Amino acid sequence: MAASEFQGYKLLVTYNYLPGREMAYRRFMINQWLPAVQSLGLEPLEIFHTMWGEYPVRQISLYAPDLATLRRALRSREWALWWQRLGHYVRELDYCIVPARPWFQFC
Repeated sequence: MAASEFQGYKLLVTYNYLPGREMAYRRFMINQWLPAVQSLGLEPLEIFHTMWGEYPVRQISLYAPDLATLRRALRSREWALWWQRLGHYVRELDYCIVPARPWFQFC
């Protein structure tokens, strides 16, 4: 698929782990957070880990087929709840929205 044909949007979620919480974070993400965001219509697409540099350690790309789906998810009470819960395991939590492309993207 050509880049011009790639449809949808990516929600890029970035953060750093809280020290000493890595295992609890992993269990939370796999068992709770990712299934919850999927129920909001967002599909996990990519997970990147930064080895060094100034960029956050983790970036998760969540895919939405259209902007309406993404906006509906971000305005929901469920998103606010799961975003808050993720904050118990990470710091410098942030996100941005970009038009989806088939290559690595960042905020």
